[in-house]
Amino acid sequence: MFVVSEAGASVYSASKAGREEFPDQDVTVRGAVSIGRRLMDPLAELVKIEPKSIGVGQYQHDVDQSRLRESLQQTVESVVNYVGVDVNTASKHLLTYISGLGPTLAQNIVDYRSEHGPYANRRALLAVPKMGAKTFEQCAGFLRIAGGSNPLDNTAVHPERYALAEKMVKQLDHLNETNLQQFVTEDVGLPTLIDILHELQKPTRDPRTQAEEFHFSPDVHTIDDLRPGMVLPGIVTNLSAFGAFVDLGVHKDGLIHISEMSERRISSPSEMLRLHQHVQVRVVEIDRQRGRIQLSLKRI
Repeated sequence: MFVVSEAGASVYSASKAGREEFPDQDVTVRGAVSIGRRLMDPLAELVKIEPKSIGVGQYQHDVDQSRLRESLQQTVESVVNYVGVDVNTASKHLLTYISGLGPTLAQNIVDYRSEHGPYANRRALLAVPKMGAKTFEQCAGFLRIAGGSNPLDNTAVHPERYALAEKMVKQLDHLNETNLQQFVTEDVGLPTLIDILHELQKPTRDPRTQAEEFHFSPDVHTIDDLRPGMVLPGIVTNLSAFGAFVDLGVHKDGLIHISEMSERRISSPSEMLRLHQHVQVRVVEIDRQRGRIQLSLKRI
């Protein structure tokens, strides 16, 4: 079983993006589809939602909103370009974050794909309206084409380095980071060569880690099933200055107070935990009347 966060799903379901994708469905269906697609490709789905709508911290509304928006925008752009995008399946929302592209050109790429079919190679993108040579040079290395006419189109190797990559392929069995000096030129330095080598050694790899399978306790379904002393699996859903909230699968998150996180003194919950981390926690106290659950990481 996989647990998928539903944060921001309601925002998507009522958004322009949600209405464009599913004009004939109501908000409940749109939200359910969004949650399901997050398991398939969370990055491709979450870029359709304004980052602060999925919860970026306890005090997100207290900081300068323009600076927060700018910082979150830069982070999303960095992640999207690091992972890369399949140009034959990506939505316009995802393509918008690719370096060199914007809303207009992203829409043109999708429209051209709809009219002419899948792109056979990266060079085919030059036929897209408003895709100039400079823009292509900037974005091509972040766009992927799986099953195209050139296998290198499904890697992070830039088209301008294909000839070099093909030379390196001939010696791939004998290449490592210490003997790439033979390929160094005035235009290509060692860092670029190392990046190309890594791509050739593990083509089409996705730099993201594999999703972890997770199971809640099969004996616990509601707060009434909890007893002090139980040790249960959970998922960290939120971090605050005073502690962390953990989903136990009982429709009510429990709280690990910062004082219950470690035998040593810590100044922030982030020293011990991160969002969506899988943890084992001990139930300390249950207030069923107020729906409060106190948890601990100590003496597990």
